[in-house]
Amino acid sequence: MQLKPFGLAVLFAVLLAGDAGAQFAATKPSSLTAAQRAGALSNQPAQPQGQPPSGGVDWRSATAFQRRSAGATQAVASSLDQAAVDRTALPILLPNDADLMAGARLYSFGDYYTVTANTAGGHVSLTGTTDTIPVSTPLNMPPQGPGGLTVQRTVDGQLASFVRYGVLYSVEVRCNAPSDPKCRGDAFVRTVVAKSTLVLMGAAARKAAGLGN
Repeated sequence: MQLKPFGLAVLFAVLLAGDAGAQFAATKPSSLTAAQRAGALSNQPAQPQGQPPSGGVDWRSATAFQRRSAGATQAVASSLDQAAVDRTALPILLPNDADLMAGARLYSFGDYYTVTANTAGGHVSLTGTTDTIPVSTPLNMPPQGPGGLTVQRTVDGQLASFVRYGVLYSVEVRCNAPSDPKCRGDAFVRTVVAKSTLVLMGAAARKAAGLGN
């Protein structure tokens, strides 16, 4: 079965920034329903773990984790298109799960990417972005874990959003059958988040990190 880039518009998350408490939302176009967009919303503390006080990508931490996980990352990322990896100007976060990542695909737009993968009875997408703009509507959705983790039910699955290395990441699980336990509860999506410990950096990310090409 051919994967569709459904994850290209999965992310609509809210960040609470700085002393002013300004709120931000990812700006990539979305084909989700209103319920799915609402399910993607999340709050971020003013300075979450992994984000430098000045904002932006915490390249020092990302580079340290990339070096630490290099061997495992290469094995898991073997199916990803290297050209797409090199276009991505932020740390690509991957789950340390060879079975899930087998046949995975990467869609990159420079400062925004989605990795799509198949799982039994459904699909998983992993998204990262640094592209945000202010939004005016206040939201009251407290984070549930490190990095401002928020997990929400969507129309056909579960969506988790969190911040790491100053990057907004999301993991979405979508199921073919509404009764699938992976989508009725949040245990599976939380497991994928917990496994997402591998950092992949291509040419654009290495250049942004000051590591050259």
